[in-house]
Order: sequence, then structure tokens, then C-alpha cells
Amino acid sequence: MKFGDKALGHFSLLRGLFYEFPLPVAYSLDIHGLIFRSPLIGASFKSDKMALDTWLHMGLGGLIFKTIMRDVREGNPRPRLQDVALDGDRGLVNALGLPGEGIEDFIGYLPRSDLWSHGRPLGISIGGDHIEDYIYSIRSIESVLSDERSNYFYELNISCPNTENGLTIGDDPEKLNDLLSNIREDISKVISVKISPDTSNKILNEIGEVCSSHQWMIINTGNTQFRTREELGLSKINFSINGGGLSGPALFTRTLEMVKALSGLDIPIMATGGVSNLSHVNALQNAGASLFGMATSLVLDPYCVPRINRQLKENVYDRTN
Repeated sequence: MKFGDKALGHFSLLRGLFYEFPLPVAYSLDIHGLIFRSPLIGASFKSDKMALDTWLHMGLGGLIFKTIMRDVREGNPRPRLQDVALDGDRGLVNALGLPGEGIEDFIGYLPRSDLWSHGRPLGISIGGDHIEDYIYSIRSIESVLSDERSNYFYELNISCPNTENGLTIGDDPEKLNDLLSNIREDISKVISVKISPDTSNKILNEIGEVCSSHQWMIINTGNTQFRTREELGLSKINFSINGGGLSGPALFTRTLEMVKALSGLDIPIMATGGVSNLSHVNALQNAGASLFGMATSLVLDPYCVPRINRQLKENVYDRTN
């Protein structure tokens, strides 16, 4: 991944040849006033600005910034990211632990980011150890964006498996309701709630009911899935802690199950987990999803974005002719 990020930087002058692709013609999706010109979204996992910019040039309809926490975090000890093969499919397992610069540095550059120039919705992923952390971070961001930008939404990461308290709110729908109620006291931006695939169907449905009781909501199904180091055949030399979040094709079946479980609610669904081709998009769309988050597929094969967009364009053409 580090090599890929550096390569993107070196080839930035040749972007028009290698990384510039159109959005699907005639495709437009309005979700609570946010206009997505492609249903493909860059999921929250990456902070490298050149990579994010390149993926937007390749045709993503929007993207979500890497989860930001209130305080500076070093994350878990290295090594903490590894590629894996499960049932013949390539994927990634990470135990990064949400390293980052903290909210104060983040809001210092956010309003001036070049990513706004694409004119596509940007999601701002917020994490926290306590409800107060989420509220503080969101209000800090509002203080620098509310008068300058409008084309953004928040995503509440309540489902990180790689931090001590990362699943606290995700396991307690009442806490989630308290958090949303506090945010809605003075903030009316669209909010996405990111749910773990490890969440039981019972809690999943309760979270869905909580989200549907608030305005301007999206449910994101979901995040990485926790697997132990032993389950993935990794040694301590290659992975420092006992387990981490698995991403890639192995998650698709659970992602589809989650979408089906929530499809009866009157709330837009973003399906994230294992999405890499048009068949995945079609299956999730038929199950009730509107947006499709991509992460590992962007690393392993970023050209899947223009490929799917081209096929979506052909589908739109077929329906209108």
C-alpha cells in the first residue's frame, strides 16, 4: 500500500492517461439533498490525500475520509496490516487501531482540501471512546465548515474492532440514540451510522429502528469483520496482536444479509464489504441498498471503479432506449 501511494504521487502528472475516467452519464442519485453521480463510494480507511484524489478521478461518486478521533493516536504496534487469502480470495486484515492526527490538526486543513473541487459528497468519519468525543469532534468540524462547505455528511464509526472501546456504542442502541439526539440538538447534516458485520441480527434491527427515528440518516452495513491471527494463519512476526479486521470478498455474504435485514426500514442503505464488481452491486441493489462502499477493492484493483461505472452507464442506456 505504501508503494502504491508513492507511485500515485510520481505519476500524478500523467493522471489524464492512467487515472481519469468519466462518471456514468445520466446517473444521478439524490439522498437527503446529496447528489451522487455514481453509487460507488470510497469507504473510510485511507488518509493519503493523493490516493483519495486519484480514486475520485477514477470515477467514485464520493468518498469518506479515514476515521478521525478527538485526540492524536499512534494506533496499535506494528506490524498491523497484512494481505491474506481466504478460500482463494485475496483480502486484507488490519489492526491499525485508528491512528491519526486528532481533530485539531484535521480541521486545520479540511476546509482547504483539494478534494472539495470534485463537487462530490464527502463523508467525514468520526470515532470516539465516549459519546462526548463524537459530539466534540463534530461540533469542532461544524465550526470550520458550516459557513464554507455544504456538500458533506458525517459517518459515525461505532464499529471499529481494533480499539479498546471501538464497539461500545455499536453494542448499545440506547447509547447510539443518546448520541444522535445530542447531535440533532443543533446539527442537521446527513449522518451515516457504520455498523459492524459482527453485530447480531437482533442488535442490527434495534440499531435500524433507532436510526429510522431520526431525520436525514443513512445506515452503512458495514465495517471489517474481526478474525483472530490463528484463523487467518498469521504468525506473531507478521501481525503484532491477536487479531484484526478482515476486509475483502469474504465479507460480501454478510453484507448482503445485513442489507436484506434492514431493507424494510424507510432509510437509505450504503452497503460496504466485499464489493468489487457489477454482480455485487446488482445483488445489493436488488436487496435494498442505494450506495456501495469500496475499500480493499480500491487497493487490489482500482480499475474496478471505471469498469463498474461503464457497465452502469450501459444499463442506463439500455433502459432509456
